[in-house]
Amino acid sequence: MLCLLLFISIIPLIQSSAWPSFPYDHAIARSSVRVEREACNNTCNVLCRDCINHQCQTKDDFCYIGNHCYKANEFYSNYNLSCLQCQPNKTQDQWSFNPECSAGLLCQDRQFIGINLCDSDTITGFYMDPTVAVSNLYNFEKCGQNSEACQAGFFSVQNLEQNLRSHYACCPGYFCPEGQLCMIPCRPGSYCPSELKATDGTCESPAPCQKNPSKTYERYGCGGSTFEGFCPPGSFCKTPRETELCTDNTIYCPTGVEKPLACPSHFVCLDGRARRQRLLTSVVIAVVVVIIVFVLGIEIFQWLALKKNLWGQNAFDDSSEVSDYFMERSKSKSKSTFQLNIHLYRARLRNVTRFDMKRNEGFTGRITAGRLTALMGGSGCGKSSLLDTIHGRRRLHANGYIKFGEHEPLSNILTDYIGYVPQADIMHEDLTVFETVYYSARARRLGDSKNIIKNDVGFVLKKLQLEFVRNNMTKTLSGGQRKRVNIAMEIAACPKVLLLDEPTSGLDTFSCDHLFDLLQLIKYSAAGPVTIIMVIHQPSQELFLKIDDIFFLTAHCCLAYQGPRDKAQEFLVKKFFDDPTTAPPPRHNDCDTCFIMLTKAPDYIENHKIENEIDNQPLNTYSWKQRCFLPFLYILLRSMKQTYVRGVTAEASYTLAYFLLGACVGYLFENKLQGECDIQVLPTIYFLMSLSFGILTCISSQRLFGVETTNKTFERESRNYFHPFQYWLAKSLVDIFRMIFYPLLYLSMLYIEVVPRGPFSYYLGIMILISFVCSGIGQLTSVIFSRTEYAYLAGTIVALLSCLLSGFSPIKADLGQGKFIVTLSFSRHAQRLLFRHETSFYAKALNGTSNHIWFGQISALEHHFSFNDNEDPNFWLLFIGFVLRFITFLFLYAKSEYRSKARFHVTHIGPTIRSLFRCEPCKEKASASHDYQL
Repeated sequence: MLCLLLFISIIPLIQSSAWPSFPYDHAIARSSVRVEREACNNTCNVLCRDCINHQCQTKDDFCYIGNHCYKANEFYSNYNLSCLQCQPNKTQDQWSFNPECSAGLLCQDRQFIGINLCDSDTITGFYMDPTVAVSNLYNFEKCGQNSEACQAGFFSVQNLEQNLRSHYACCPGYFCPEGQLCMIPCRPGSYCPSELKATDGTCESPAPCQKNPSKTYERYGCGGSTFEGFCPPGSFCKTPRETELCTDNTIYCPTGVEKPLACPSHFVCLDGRARRQRLLTSVVIAVVVVIIVFVLGIEIFQWLALKKNLWGQNAFDDSSEVSDYFMERSKSKSKSTFQLNIHLYRARLRNVTRFDMKRNEGFTGRITAGRLTALMGGSGCGKSSLLDTIHGRRRLHANGYIKFGEHEPLSNILTDYIGYVPQADIMHEDLTVFETVYYSARARRLGDSKNIIKNDVGFVLKKLQLEFVRNNMTKTLSGGQRKRVNIAMEIAACPKVLLLDEPTSGLDTFSCDHLFDLLQLIKYSAAGPVTIIMVIHQPSQELFLKIDDIFFLTAHCCLAYQGPRDKAQEFLVKKFFDDPTTAPPPRHNDCDTCFIMLTKAPDYIENHKIENEIDNQPLNTYSWKQRCFLPFLYILLRSMKQTYVRGVTAEASYTLAYFLLGACVGYLFENKLQGECDIQVLPTIYFLMSLSFGILTCISSQRLFGVETTNKTFERESRNYFHPFQYWLAKSLVDIFRMIFYPLLYLSMLYIEVVPRGPFSYYLGIMILISFVCSGIGQLTSVIFSRTEYAYLAGTIVALLSCLLSGFSPIKADLGQGKFIVTLSFSRHAQRLLFRHETSFYAKALNGTSNHIWFGQISALEHHFSFNDNEDPNFWLLFIGFVLRFITFLFLYAKSEYRSKARFHVTHIGPTIRSLFRCEPCKEKASASHDYQL
């Protein structure tokens, strides 16, 4: 260890000490100096160069160009019009411009300029397409086969009376193309200098462009401009003769501008360029931070509210605060006797396989309010079909009816009075148990206060043993819990007629007891009698005894019995068995005994009838203001919570997707528009923008209607409390924020990377129009297809086809007679709007004349893509978007179960047409006073 420390302490001393120099080092240095001197003498062994300080230097009166020596004022060639001259006082390693080649002050003489201008056809030809014009407009008459006689950058004087030279360099502000002896004026936005700089065998222009490469010296050397150059980036050209640097930090100068442009908002403009690095970083950080904070904030809020019950919401403690609907009659001061009985007359079911139209004349009877009525029978005997027909979901055959008092099942006024519990447990997966039941009740009990409804919901949940899961999401519930929530949604709405399709399936005995206890309470509560009808298969003896009336159906859909439960067994024995001793022995469960007797029934029997008179029971409904506004408001509030609170993770994912997609498309064309002299890329940019954004929008917008139409919650809610238009309008308003926010995210990176000349606000407006159309495509496909994967595929294909048939490739002219289809392409109209607006910042065309350098490219692209056709893109984008939404509404209307005859016949258009062909409406009605046909 001591040795190691000693070694470490010695190292710095060794490194800092001066190493001794040895004699052979000096010898090596002297040898290298001698070698360098000999190499310099060999290299400079020419007349015009000397070796000074080991370097070759050109003598004062000489130029050393291209490994050759030239004396002062010596020309590039022996030709007397050569414009390349050795001028050692300017530069000794490149040619200088011979001032005698310039026309000088003559370039300011309008008469001189006018004489030496090209004709209008030649000027127009070179303006539109210089490359084609060089060959098509070549002056063979005066130039002959020798192109050097008409060298680019020079013009030939037409009037030699003043003893002028025959050729001069092109004047500043003009260009002289190859094959011409005249000058062409340069347009605004261009830069056409004279006296081009000679560099390494070529004539360099300070206005370079890829499509106009530098020319070689040729015969006359370097003269004026050989092409119409663009005003270089970082400078602006008030006239084509000169340039001025953009030095102000509030402006920037892209290629080809005659005056500076205002620096885009939040950009940093330096040296005439719009710098975006700092803005890019700021935008990326801002978007990421906003997404993270929003997601975390929403998730923490939900955790505190639902898991920790921080605000104590949705708790239920006092049963005395509930409405009369859930109070026993003895405890209420109300003396309401309102009841809604159901009357059946020759009700013959449709679309039931075992119902024989020829032998079964239909059901005639009465279902009394204030009693619990059960529809019972074997599987497939028509129990659920009868319940659906009572509710109005199915049609009856002609000559029969079902009426609620004097009202038909499809009467809209019954919407406020009927509750229907379907077999399937249909509910929103992104709401809590309490919210699911509360929103169902709130949208239907339009005249009750919020607190009363909350107390009623809490009471129902407590009765059904759901209080401990009231803040749980419905998607986390077990099958039995979902069934009870399914029932609670209808009971909490306080209907006067409650229809339940197999409410006990999936429930244990304990849950069934609590359900029947609740039904016993509400069937004749302080609010009056309620008509309760349920389909039930095989209840226990205890539950069977709680049923008041029974409808027993045989296997062939004949009504074997209707009436009080306690008389059913005796009636069936008398109906099916002549000798009572041959009847099946009674079982422990009276329901089982009755079912066994039903199996002994003949195939077709006479239906048990109970003649009754229709009682006149006037029904009240809510005002049209309440009916129109309140359900719409509740759907709007619920949808906002579902979309932006419960769906925060999905929203964050799509937000990030739009942001990254815009960044990727922008990266492909990063800074392509600031320093380029070619705008051929513009249509490609706009095509990819519409394609990428359109497809993603078609996919993301399918969540608006697709989820609820797929899981049937839309159908269930439409049959209970809202019109499809209210639903469509409320959901569409919720989607407006995304329709604006997603384009903003998409453009936030793309616009910064591409740096177009048009304002951000205009681009945002066009992207919102694209969002308006594409969201319509996504919404329409989501309501047409019942499966999500089909809807996503269809939406993507429609958006893709719309872009492919936009006239980009193949172009509109190539489509022939089918070119009208581009009118239906949202991409077509978006491309046209963006191109026309963006190019307006390139060329300020006056009265349609070609007076700007960008005009040729713009005109060529407009002609190629038919952007100058007589179309109105704004109108078509709005029209297509509204048409898509109208068709979406029609599909929603057809899929709904809204209580309306018109809606029913639209939904069942097929059966209606078949009925007309069979002339069923022509058949004689059963009674003149009971004309009715669903």
